[in-house]
Amino acid sequence: MPKKANGERGRAEQELYLRDRAIAASSNGIVISDPNQPDNPLIYVNRSFELMTGYSAEELLGHNCRLLQGSDRDQPALDEVRAAIREERDCEVLLRNYRKDGTLFWNELRLSPVHDERGQLVNFVGVQNDVTERKQAEEELQRAHDELEDRVRQRTARLAEANAQLQREIAERRELEEQLTHQAFHDPLTGLPNRTLFLDHLDLALERAGRREGEVAVLFMDLDDFKVINDSLGHEVGDQVLLAVAERLENSMLAEETLARFGGDEFTVLLEDVASPSDAARVAERIEEALRAPFVLRGRDRFVTTSVGIALGGQGEERPGDLLRNADLAMYQAKAKGKNRHAVFEPGMDDRALERLELESDLRRALEREEFRLHYQPKVSLGSGEIVAMEALVRWEHPARGLVSPAQFVPVAEEIDLILPIGRWVLKEACRQARRWHDRFQGRPPLKVCVNLSAKQFQHYALVEEVEAALRETGLDPASLDLEITESVVMEDAPATLATLQEIKGLGVNLAIDDFGTGYSSLSYLRRFPVDFLKVDRSIIEGLGEDPKNEVLLSAVVTLAHALDERVIAEGVETEGQLARLREIGCDFAQGYHFAKPLPSEAAGALLAEHPRW
Repeated sequence: MPKKANGERGRAEQELYLRDRAIAASSNGIVISDPNQPDNPLIYVNRSFELMTGYSAEELLGHNCRLLQGSDRDQPALDEVRAAIREERDCEVLLRNYRKDGTLFWNELRLSPVHDERGQLVNFVGVQNDVTERKQAEEELQRAHDELEDRVRQRTARLAEANAQLQREIAERRELEEQLTHQAFHDPLTGLPNRTLFLDHLDLALERAGRREGEVAVLFMDLDDFKVINDSLGHEVGDQVLLAVAERLENSMLAEETLARFGGDEFTVLLEDVASPSDAARVAERIEEALRAPFVLRGRDRFVTTSVGIALGGQGEERPGDLLRNADLAMYQAKAKGKNRHAVFEPGMDDRALERLELESDLRRALEREEFRLHYQPKVSLGSGEIVAMEALVRWEHPARGLVSPAQFVPVAEEIDLILPIGRWVLKEACRQARRWHDRFQGRPPLKVCVNLSAKQFQHYALVEEVEAALRETGLDPASLDLEITESVVMEDAPATLATLQEIKGLGVNLAIDDFGTGYSSLSYLRRFPVDFLKVDRSIIEGLGEDPKNEVLLSAVVTLAHALDERVIAEGVETEGQLARLREIGCDFAQGYHFAKPLPSEAAGALLAEHPRW
């Protein structure tokens, strides 16, 4: 320490000495540069700066501080330092610097200009604080913050994806629920409301009708002879028909009318605020009109009709089931009147429905109980007068009702699919009886037996096998069996009919077209059909001797048949005059009450024994 001085000079020297000691002892790095020399060299560094940078004072003095930046001189903070030097002002910046060993350190620089008493710049003093640890901590904190943010972003993204997935699943579930709900209440084939939804709408409609004037009407539809389409053309074509019918019905409905597919070939319509049955009848007429045009099935026009039952209610205590039952009963009444029409429910229909139900129930057990019988009506040769064949006609001997007419039970048997097993029984029993007569009347020409085939039998896929089996099991010669098919059935699907007829003919069986003259036969197909007989309908025979047109028509049929090498049978002959006229026209065979009514097998056998010839 210098000697103590007196006066102001001594105090100034002492203050300078103490300041130098303070600077030297400061923990901050302190540098002083001379701006008046080129490149602003350092003229002083303290020990803390040496320790901070790893350089000695000898290595630092006379050099610019930029040596601490190495090649890392592209720092925005350096521009601030240069500007402060130019403008001779204070500045405070954070710099990246490098120690002598090349390691990075961060320091805060507080740069201040020093002026003399005249205001001239004499020095720049820089105070530098090593903040590397703080910077590293900040960077670590920043990294941790960035990592946290990244994790948050990732978690947020995962949550967003999970939420999106959840929303997708919710949407899929909602869509599935909607699909299941739609499937639960709509028909899968046509897309129309189904039975469940219709009953729900009907229940609500009845509630509304009970609170106000006006009634509810239900129309119950059943397609006529739809099972024939299914059996002959297959269920795939049947589904196409149902789709086409549903489309036409839907297009014919008004906005306030509810159409549903009730099941199978049944459709229903719900009408509200109906003033009278005529309102519902007009809707039924609209439905009949919608189905009037033919449907194209396998390249051919086919007509599909429907029977419609109508029932009204809503002002009493009707339940949906009651109204539907009444409409169903009315529908059966429409079918009974000839189909392709509509009928309104009347209270008396309950009794008729119960009677039909009992008939149907008894009919199902009739085969098991062996209640069916065959009666036989002779077919006579008009040339020789001999009985050449017996037509087998089924009868039902009911234990309580007695003998039930075929007109009563055959339509029911067709509707409940009993006509096929009944037809098989008739075929075998007729063949069996013919064989008995052959054995009994040996020495005579073999008597033939004629069996009628229903539409369903003829269109059944196993018909040929069933005929072959009946012949084989009974031992009857195929030439002794005549199978009769109505003209309308034959022309239903002429190409398919031709194939079936050829297969049957291949067995050696004779074929006849029954009820000839009641329909329209294409001559081109008639020429190709392997048919042996044309059986003229009784409606033509009845007019012989009274209506000249009938005689002309019969004469034309005989001429046509003979030209095609076929023979003609007249059915329904009841008078001697009819018989005489048939002989004059050249008809080959005849049958009817004039010869004999249909007889039980015993009586028919007695007739054959006593009067084999007329």
